[in-house]
Amino acid sequence: MLRRDLLKGLMAAGSVCSLPLAARLETSRVSTNTPLLFNAKDQFNLALKNEPGLIGLTNVASDFSSQQLKLDGALPKDLQGVFYRNGPAKHERGDIRYQHLFEGDGMVQRFQFHNGQIHHVGRFIQTPKFVAEQQAKQFLYDGPETKINATRATRSADSVNVANTSLLPVGDDLWALWEAGSATAIDAYSLDFKRQVDLGANTKYGNSLKGLPFSAHPKVDTNGDIWNFGLSHTGHTVLYHLSKTGQLKNVKLVDSGYTGKMLHDFLITDKHVLLILPSLTSKQSRGDNKAGFFSQIKFDANLPMRVMVFKKADFSLVKQYELPPGFVFHFGNAWEDKTGVIRFDASLYPNIEILQDMSNMMVGDVSRGHTNSKMALFELHPNGKTSHQVFDIYSEFPKVFGHKQGLKNDKVFHLSTVENTIWNDTVCAFDTDSGHSEQYSFGKNYHVEEHIPITTNANNTYLIGTALHVPTKTSCINVFDSNNIAQGPLVQAWLNHHLPLGFHGCFVA
Repeated sequence: MLRRDLLKGLMAAGSVCSLPLAARLETSRVSTNTPLLFNAKDQFNLALKNEPGLIGLTNVASDFSSQQLKLDGALPKDLQGVFYRNGPAKHERGDIRYQHLFEGDGMVQRFQFHNGQIHHVGRFIQTPKFVAEQQAKQFLYDGPETKINATRATRSADSVNVANTSLLPVGDDLWALWEAGSATAIDAYSLDFKRQVDLGANTKYGNSLKGLPFSAHPKVDTNGDIWNFGLSHTGHTVLYHLSKTGQLKNVKLVDSGYTGKMLHDFLITDKHVLLILPSLTSKQSRGDNKAGFFSQIKFDANLPMRVMVFKKADFSLVKQYELPPGFVFHFGNAWEDKTGVIRFDASLYPNIEILQDMSNMMVGDVSRGHTNSKMALFELHPNGKTSHQVFDIYSEFPKVFGHKQGLKNDKVFHLSTVENTIWNDTVCAFDTDSGHSEQYSFGKNYHVEEHIPITTNANNTYLIGTALHVPTKTSCINVFDSNNIAQGPLVQAWLNHHLPLGFHGCFVA
């Protein structure tokens, strides 16, 4: 019955795929003028001469071979494991440069912590798209924002799956995640491509779930279970519940009525799943290929953010709330108290300018700083009332300890901006009870990336993340004492080259 209803819902939705390309499967190949594509690369290279901070957005030509990092300080003895990062790195082929940061092919950075040393290797994820374009030595498909003289039509979302956003350890594999299609399973040690994950395989759903969107921000419960969603261009949303080994436990298609076409993150508590729908709209018709996908998304200052609360047990809708207009890329955590009040934090944007900023940077325009989201705390009460507080501190990439996911947390670790207008430059620990923020600023010469809080087998807690030092064109990995961020890194470990600026990662002990 459930499989039949799900399939019926998918057919009614037309296609459960959030990628703009997949919403145009049968359309003709329309491209902009070739000089415009050439100018994107030329314009970026010209800007790079005057703005060295753009180095993190330069194209990566090939994999990074194994290298031992140079340590400034001594690694804690209990810090043993692997730190992974993912992000777009193949921004250019030939004379064409992608015009949005989200379009580049994914590359995994692997840092092995062992016996007081760190070794690094970086590899492109060998997705079908990447392999085909490597062989052809050119881009073969349109990007969401970049239109080229595409020689291949997009048959499904997975044919253009770039696996470039985050990483999730699942069993013995590592899943590289994207917004609009399947998870991509790779070998956790060699980083070799294994398969695009079919969540319905060996279940009653068969091939019916193949290629459905599986977002880049799954939540891992304290028992290891995995929760996620996938957004369709129609506004339908797929909710997933998987075991810690990736076996499907439950799936449901819900009609959220959301037309904003972008839903990047969500939340869980110990009992519920929360979809927070931002104040976005998009009115482009399916036959209009001229405008880039991200350019079509608009912020509506009169449209409340909407929260849909579902039971974990069966994905039934419990309640809906309205919040003031806003947009959120990333949430840290949600939890609920004994009275049923749900609390969560967010890096809250006042509009959607961030999307355009990420296009501007790809052509070298850094005239407007992009980190204008601020730390916000929200409350949802059982009687339908809501409250929120926005703090005067810039915030992005919020994270909590894994053992706190869905439960009460007292700290959110996040990035902030003090001097840098291109990327983040500061690491913060925000106290959700007092509103106090402890921070360490690296200064304007650093581009600081997501830092992840971890607990070792010895029950010590650290904060680990990467940063790019612009003057020396090198990248480092930082290890903080999570209880004393202000003192700065306990140790920094340096590569002899820089890494591309990326998005999200994980640590496997």
